[in-house]
Amino acid sequence: MKNYILYLLKSKIILNIKGNNIEKFIKRLKNNKIEILNISYVNKNEINIKIYKKDYDSILKLKTIYEINTIDYNGLIKIKNKILNNKFMIILIVISFSILYLITNTIFSIDVITNDSKMKQILKEELEELGIKKYKFKKDYNTLQNIKSEILTKYRDKLDWIEIESIGTKYIVRYEPRIESDEKINTPSRHIVAKKDCVIKSIDVSSGQIVKNINSYVKKGDIIVSGYVDLNGNIKDTVSANGTILGETWYKVTITYPYKYYESYETGNKKEIYAINLLNKSIELFNLKKYKTKNIEEKIILKNNLLPIKLVKQIQKETKVINQELNEDELIEKEVELSKEKIESKLKAGEYISDYKILNKIKNDDSITLNIFFSVVEDVTDYLEIDEYIDMNE
Repeated sequence: MKNYILYLLKSKIILNIKGNNIEKFIKRLKNNKIEILNISYVNKNEINIKIYKKDYDSILKLKTIYEINTIDYNGLIKIKNKILNNKFMIILIVISFSILYLITNTIFSIDVITNDSKMKQILKEELEELGIKKYKFKKDYNTLQNIKSEILTKYRDKLDWIEIESIGTKYIVRYEPRIESDEKINTPSRHIVAKKDCVIKSIDVSSGQIVKNINSYVKKGDIIVSGYVDLNGNIKDTVSANGTILGETWYKVTITYPYKYYESYETGNKKEIYAINLLNKSIELFNLKKYKTKNIEEKIILKNNLLPIKLVKQIQKETKVINQELNEDELIEKEVELSKEKIESKLKAGEYISDYKILNKIKNDDSITLNIFFSVVEDVTDYLEIDEYIDMNE
């Protein structure tokens, strides 16, 4: 393929040759090691031949009585001639698209969608301070995510979420205010019970009477913190038991993974750019941070019927490629890692995997299947409401 491309790019000339005994002239060319790439006979005294441009001077030295005229070019010399003949048009195209890029990537208005004039002003000032203002270049996806995160962190007491959407040359900012409620919730009297079978690892209680010890085994529904107020063996009152219980629970994961694995997927990052397509090459305009791998949707904006050149608009979607070939140890390590990730994705803050054990391993022709036992420390707090009573002593 590479050699074929090099052949296409080499400069060639198509010559018209007239004269008597044309076959003798062809033979002279071959004897002088001039490669004839193509030959066509117009008549017995006239031919058209294609040769490499480097051999042109040698042919002129051999022509003697023959009439030789250049009728066309191929390869780089043809491209060069076309570019020189249309240089003003190409310069105009580049300037036009540069201006178009500047215009389409500049923000001319910022709309904050809200009826709260005070918050609208606060957000506009914050956005300006973070670089989002009129007549500035658009920010890339990652920068916008960082800006949103910074605003949410600073105004966590006022905002639940914020979105900055780019539409054309405009930013539209939407947000959800945080609703604060001063109304106190009356919690009913209750016990803290185990949500599932476990071994208790941590008890953190603000109200209620602890009735189980750390490292005790409990079954689902067992009372760990009682809501009864006990005085000298008699129940005098009830409270709402509050606290957090962490317990060691157990999971079994079955996973199969191949020795050879290939996957290509889109990350969710995308951008619009303009590019000039010249032959089989794409020249991206003002794309300073390129994706390593990507999917491209392309739309032709402008093309020239004389030149192999087009101006296109591309929607580039970043992709990530996984191409692995693992040995047995690496494969087992990968399966354990994926199993951990699967469990950890369901855990909350403060919960964690404490240990694991591979129960068995099944070798297949192209994969390995593992059964893995995990010990997980997680929140096992659940509540059991205390029924109303009339006589506490009863």
